[in-house]
Amino acid sequence: MLKVPVVLPGREYNIIIEQHCLQHINDYVDPSREIVIITDDNIPKQYLNTIAPLLGDPFTLFVPQGESSKSMEMAQLLCEKMLKEGITRNALILALGGGMVGDLAGFVASIYMRGIDYIQIPTTLLSQIDSSVGGKVGVNASIMKNAIGAFKQPQLVLIDSTTLQTLDQRQVNSGIAEMIKYGLIASKSLFKALLEDDILPNIDNYIYECVSIKRDVVIKDERDTGVRQILNFGHTIGHAIEQASKYQLLHGEAVAIGMVIMAKNKSYYNDLIHLLAKYNLPTSYEYDKDEIYQYITTDKKATKTSLNIIVVDEVGNGYIEPIEISQIKEKL
Repeated sequence: MLKVPVVLPGREYNIIIEQHCLQHINDYVDPSREIVIITDDNIPKQYLNTIAPLLGDPFTLFVPQGESSKSMEMAQLLCEKMLKEGITRNALILALGGGMVGDLAGFVASIYMRGIDYIQIPTTLLSQIDSSVGGKVGVNASIMKNAIGAFKQPQLVLIDSTTLQTLDQRQVNSGIAEMIKYGLIASKSLFKALLEDDILPNIDNYIYECVSIKRDVVIKDERDTGVRQILNFGHTIGHAIEQASKYQLLHGEAVAIGMVIMAKNKSYYNDLIHLLAKYNLPTSYEYDKDEIYQYITTDKKATKTSLNIIVVDEVGNGYIEPIEISQIKEKL
């Protein structure tokens, strides 16, 4: 077992990385509590079949798989179903699934009866190393990804990497795109290992390194007003491309393209291209520049005239650079 403590003003919790921990989830989650599981309708049945009996067969809510479920309408529907079931403010929500489920279930936890406890149980690589950590929860608006949300830290993050065995390779590779981002912004050794080694036999150690990097950044800037924005390398353009693709591109695939665009003329560019090819991640996408620019102008980090972008001049050293919002067009 690996443990990453997250210590914030007035509260703290642990990120536990342990293979097969779902098989004894009652060691981490009190089965006597009032529990609600929120998951998607494509979750492998074995996860629920494993944890539900250990937790007293909790009330379980399913949402359709896919980014379209991350909406205010779905959040309200879930709240209404919980109210009809008589779920009280003492309940605990378990977010069982990928990033969409974690964001949505965490958002429901932040608003139901003005806030109840929740635990993140991420089952995809991308959610294990990124979206389950740091307390950002929310839903999409029609014109902006993650536009509506809150900062609400979980009580616990429980990562069982054996869940990756049920993922298709495309989903695994999408998560590796975020690993590449961590290497570029903060760890030259991680980037080198991704480039040269087979990471899957030691996946827990790589998850641990990524989670530790994110933990350190979140502790410095929980509410994303400063240094936490460094985690968005490749994301400003990537989010826009993801939206333009109508979410046909996975998040990590769109971020991969965003990183390539931001890495042009940098010394590590060829290594990045080689690394993305190693994991069958895209390096380009046909898009309309004006459409992408329009999405970028609504980015949460943008003001009316300026935008913070993340720049990596050398591997392992990312930094924030404010630019005039019109300048981003030059990079497209």
